[in-house]
Amino acid sequence: MPLVVKTFTAIKGGLSIAVGPALKIVGKPVDGIRNGFNAYINLIHTKKENDALKAKLDAELMENQKLPELERENKRLRSLLNFIEKKPNTMIAAKVTGEDLKNWFRCIIIDKGRNSGVREKMPVITPKGIVGQAVEVDLWHSKVMVINDTNSSIDVNVEGKNTRGLLEGTGQNILKLKYVIKNDEIEIGDKLATSGKDGIFPKGIPVGIVMTVNRNKSGIFADIDVMPFNNFKQLDEVLIVKKQ
Repeated sequence: MPLVVKTFTAIKGGLSIAVGPALKIVGKPVDGIRNGFNAYINLIHTKKENDALKAKLDAELMENQKLPELERENKRLRSLLNFIEKKPNTMIAAKVTGEDLKNWFRCIIIDKGRNSGVREKMPVITPKGIVGQAVEVDLWHSKVMVINDTNSSIDVNVEGKNTRGLLEGTGQNILKLKYVIKNDEIEIGDKLATSGKDGIFPKGIPVGIVMTVNRNKSGIFADIDVMPFNNFKQLDEVLIVKKQ
């Protein structure tokens, strides 16, 4: 009996010696799997944190991009308010809501109409200068023919000089100053303002600046290009001048 026990003990010891290294070998892949799983979990957490940070950064970038636009809008509105305060009860503020592309005229559409006191032939301006005149007015909206339309003409003076002419639209960004005699006093950089003699636009409203003066063409009149102060593609708010 002691021999059997001794033999079993020896076998058991042998198995332990033999199985021990095997368990260690098996244990290593298990540890590797556990470590890999932990690394995967950490990677997922890191990705989530990165995504959250990226989303936050994108949101902050969007906000930062909005700031300059808000500043520009505030500046425009302050200019309009200051302009109105100088001549209270003489102007109606309006927002530009679109552009009429189906008309014979080059028109913008504003969100004020007869219900707000707008009437046909009322001048439309910004603090920079002339935009045009109301040509079609319904109860809630109006169409404004801008001054670069080919049907538009404005009687203007050259500021600080004794020169007068008729500013006409060309359908393009540049306007033409007509009927200025070649020996009249006018140069590149001169500013134009309304003369008040056409029965539509009040006197002294800025219109544009002289870009070119060509006295070499045939005839008695100079060929003069004018850039309007307003960019009619980028108007957001305008003022309608009430008839006095």
